[in-house]
Amino acid sequence: MLQRIDKLGVVLVALLAGLGLAGTYAALHFGWFNSPWEMAGWFVVGLAFLAAGVGVQGKLTPRNTNVHGAARPASESEAQASARGDTTSASLHDQTFPE
Repeated sequence: MLQRIDKLGVVLVALLAGLGLAGTYAALHFGWFNSPWEMAGWFVVGLAFLAAGVGVQGKLTPRNTNVHGAARPASESEAQASARGDTTSASLHDQTFPE
């Protein structure tokens, strides 16, 4: 698996790690946090919110899964006839639909 990672991916990960280390140094140098432990606590809280957000986005179900009526997949012959243009569809104005 590690052999399949390309050079661009390695460079991007190294760049992201370098930015993270530089940001950590800057935050501590400019006194944005009182101690490294306080910064680590905020980092953990931020990761928890990120994980919760990703988890919510990952569990969404598609909205088009409910099929009503006599819907079914087309057979091979129906699909071929439709591809050739041999089929005609019924007018929707003449059909009645149960409620």
